[in-house]
Amino acid sequence: MTVPDNRGRGILFGDVCVDLVLSVPEETGKARRQASPEVHGGGTVANTAVALARLGVKTHFVGVVGDDLFGREALEELVAEGIDISCVELSGQRPTMIVIALIDGTGQRTVLGWPRRDQAFAELNERQLDGLELTAHDWLHTSGVCMVQEHGRRATLRALDWARARKVRSSFDLNLRLGLEGDSLPASYVEALWAAIGRADFVLGSADEELFHLIPAEPDLRRATARLAKEGQCVAIMREGPVGAHVSEFGSPAVTIPPFRVPVVDTLGAGDSFDAGFMEAGLSGCSLA
Repeated sequence: MTVPDNRGRGILFGDVCVDLVLSVPEETGKARRQASPEVHGGGTVANTAVALARLGVKTHFVGVVGDDLFGREALEELVAEGIDISCVELSGQRPTMIVIALIDGTGQRTVLGWPRRDQAFAELNERQLDGLELTAHDWLHTSGVCMVQEHGRRATLRALDWARARKVRSSFDLNLRLGLEGDSLPASYVEALWAAIGRADFVLGSADEELFHLIPAEPDLRRATARLAKEGQCVAIMREGPVGAHVSEFGSPAVTIPPFRVPVVDTLGAGDSFDAGFMEAGLSGCSLA
């Protein structure tokens, strides 16, 4: 595919953390088969930034990390990927988040984050974007992870408003898991999520894990995708693992796009990588059709 000369930049506004990845053997007690732990940079938005940069898109990451060892390590990895971090700020008050990811023998993951609240990225501020001179060719991407706390909600909504005022395309990945309290989401968080959905051009998420929190009365995932797109007046792209992705434009009947068949190594960051591929295609001039 020929990439147009006017392909824009990706502006990734959100969370960055450090992942501690532990591979768990299929049968317990077989320590000799256990892989060594891996430590590397993570975060839903930072993962997308790395994947986007690897696809050849000029990428800016805008976020906040703790002024600590983990924060510095995460930033070093972003720089090594060729990502511009000139708009990143350091927090002396809150730590960089650590995510412990357990990967089982089938590649599926169980994720636990620490701290659950008051992470450095809670200090995100839309004014961090002011140093960027954007064009209509650029693309802003952010995440529901950043909206768990009130300050992050305001910053995320203002960032989406900032993009719309400049006619910059925007996408929002639901990423609800950090906001869960038990098996449900607080009403104030749901309200904030709908505010973000209504501001974004494209809304992405996990169909089978997240849609029922926002469209609880609709068990059919395709119809729920269309409902979300209609109520949010956006293009909704809801992933469903090996089934593919359900897509609805502003409430049109959702269509399901089958995935490419590839070997599954692990699913940590799979949705984040999907987001990067979707952005790269859009920045390169591809349409939904």
